[in-house]
Amino acid sequence: MKDHAVISGVGITKSTSPRRQTMSKYELCRLAVDRAIAHSGVSRTDIDTVIIGDIAGFEASSVSAKTIAPHLGLSPLTTVIPISTGGTSGGHLPNQAATLIRGGFAERVLCVAPNTFDGPIDLAAVINTNSPMIMEQPLGMGASHMGAFFPAAYQEAYGISDEDLMYVATKNRLDADHNPYAHVNSSLDTKHADRMVSTPLRLGMTCPVSSGAIALVVTAESLARNESENPLVRISGYGSISDGYLGGKRRDFSKFEVVEIMARRAYREAGILNPLEDFDVAELFNPLAPMEYMMMEAFGLCEYGTAPTLVKNGTTSFGGTLPVNVSGGTVCTNAGLAGQIAPVAHVALQLMGQSVSRQVEGAKRGVAHSAGGTFFQFHTTTLMETVS
Repeated sequence: MKDHAVISGVGITKSTSPRRQTMSKYELCRLAVDRAIAHSGVSRTDIDTVIIGDIAGFEASSVSAKTIAPHLGLSPLTTVIPISTGGTSGGHLPNQAATLIRGGFAERVLCVAPNTFDGPIDLAAVINTNSPMIMEQPLGMGASHMGAFFPAAYQEAYGISDEDLMYVATKNRLDADHNPYAHVNSSLDTKHADRMVSTPLRLGMTCPVSSGAIALVVTAESLARNESENPLVRISGYGSISDGYLGGKRRDFSKFEVVEIMARRAYREAGILNPLEDFDVAELFNPLAPMEYMMMEAFGLCEYGTAPTLVKNGTTSFGGTLPVNVSGGTVCTNAGLAGQIAPVAHVALQLMGQSVSRQVEGAKRGVAHSAGGTFFQFHTTTLMETVS
């Protein structure tokens, strides 16, 4: 039966450093799943499909879904679909669930996003193996160096100061003070935060390596109306897009042009005409804090080069016209796959009126975004609205 897809359940575990995490990847996933299923009101035996995210090459096994699925307590012969699209695998999970439900291939889909990095001693060395081998690796560039291309170009193009770049990072850490599941908050030592990583990126502008898991239950709307006591959140539009793998293929590092294309396509599907006015809440992927400015502009929330002004005048703060990253964002919590699906989870909870962070009153529409790749070449977006 073809139907609208709604998010009816969300399960989140607290994030911390992998070295301080007392639960295994399987235990974290099971806990997130238990919470999502209990939250949704569906029976565990009614789940017909489970989609599990994976980043092949960064995991301890080639397809981690095959080792995670048996620990989730689902019925025998439940369909298991592993998804591995690199740094956007987590963001793809709810979108794929919506595709299955809209097409009539599933009715109750469980999305599971584990923590990605479960034990590497030198995480940077692991991530840097993903760097392009043509020019970047021989030149000694790692993920942090390539990530710095973007804020450096943004500064040069629009005259953005170092203080502006740090301002949004500080804003996010203050927001994270109100999120009990966040990894890093305003308690981060200022001297530690000011350490230069790769000009103009400072340590306080970069995300931590987090450990945690998130699960969602995505259900056919007609069924969820009778099963869930929560306000239902319809997935009203979604999309994905890729840019070039090599840095030399980028035309302009000061903006994410492909994100603008993706956003326009998703807006057309969901009937969004004026993003700043139509959305009530946004969670935009920002493992590097300055990316929040750039994503605001790519998603059409403001003109290019003007995002810092919107942030400083409070437009995107809690209580502003369009709060962005009320959860603290990815710069405060990034558990790999769980970090990629986190924007969807936090927006869904906001629209249910059940945010784990500060609740945006009257939120009816929201946008979530995730990105991946050493040059952030992969992107996904999920648009959501409450069901009347």
